[in-house]
Order: sequence, then C-alpha cells, then structure tokens
Amino acid sequence: MDHAHKMDVHLAHHVDVSAALKMLVDQLGCDNWYVACHHEHLFVFRLTSGSTDKFAVRFECTAPVEKGVYHDSKAWSLSISPLHDQSELSETQLKQMQTGLAGLSC
Repeated sequence: MDHAHKMDVHLAHHVDVSAALKMLVDQLGCDNWYVACHHEHLFVFRLTSGSTDKFAVRFECTAPVEKGVYHDSKAWSLSISPLHDQSELSETQLKQMQTGLAGLSC
C-alpha cells in the first residue's frame, strides 16, 4: 500500500480537466493516464509511464459528473500523490505546474 504524501496544487481559477491532465502528463514525464475512480464531484486519475503507475491526481470538479464523463468538467481543486518509488515533487516543480495550470483557459 502506498503512503505517499499528498501535495495540493493551488489553482488560480477553475481549469478544464482534460487540458490539465494533458499538461500534467507532459510535465510529470508520463505517457498515459486512466480513471482510477470517480464519485460525483471527485475524480482520481493515475498517470503512468509504460505499465507503471507513477502519480495519482485528484480533481474536485464544480458540478457532479455522470457516468465517469469528465469532458468539459472544470476543476477547482487539484492534488498529486507520488506512487510506489516516485519521489515527492520539489517546490520548483509545483510552482511550474501552478504556472502552467494558471495559463490554461477555463
């Protein structure tokens, strides 16, 4: 069981979940993602590299999502947890993510 430290990423405004996922996959050196679970306002995605899960990303969305459809959902809260042997993100990495997310349109 993973007991990684959850890191909250400050969002300057609501962000499109699809656009944020694409940016995070690129910035975290991953090549894919999948929905690990969802419930009403909450989505948890796993970011992967090859067949290895590297990060869990948790989005809280502005409106309840139905049937696992996150397209056009806007996130107001985001946190990232490194999985397995992944090291925690540095302050510099977190700031780069916040800057990139702030540049996404809502």
